[in-house]
Amino acid sequence: MQRHKIDKRELETLRKLFRERCGGKHKALTKTKFREVYNELFPGKSTQYADEMFRLFDMDGNGEVDFVEFVRNICMCDSDDIEEKIEVAFALYDKDNSKTISQTEVRNILEAYANMFGGRLEGGKTGAQIAKEFFEEMDADGDQTVTFKEFREAARRNSAILSIVNPEPPNWNN
Repeated sequence: MQRHKIDKRELETLRKLFRERCGGKHKALTKTKFREVYNELFPGKSTQYADEMFRLFDMDGNGEVDFVEFVRNICMCDSDDIEEKIEVAFALYDKDNSKTISQTEVRNILEAYANMFGGRLEGGKTGAQIAKEFFEEMDADGDQTVTFKEFREAARRNSAILSIVNPEPPNWNN
């Protein structure tokens, strides 16, 4: 955890949270438990977004998120390292792992993100409206797909493109 400068106290806090969320004797978060976390934190429908995040967190593809996967991904999503955040966000948008992002992938993830907040985001826009704007900004060559290079350049210009990897629940700091 040196790379993310997580101290022993923070690690223990994450360990406690993880154990509470796993429940009972389980040593990993199931997709159902993972969804419950998002549904508790956000006022809207969170299942679709939680499923997308679960896909990222379940790095070995075994259908569960163990403690190492949990901590690694929490740290990456909350990272101050812009390059790391860009990689995580690209992976979240690139659902089919094609190494490119389609307009449909952008729309799907941003609609899922908006649904967590009741269907509308800043300025009253829907996820689909923001997806259209983001995609136009990202697709520099106009070929209807976004490469990692195009994504990186757009994310450096517009940090809102990265906001999906670390959504802040309402009343989080209260």
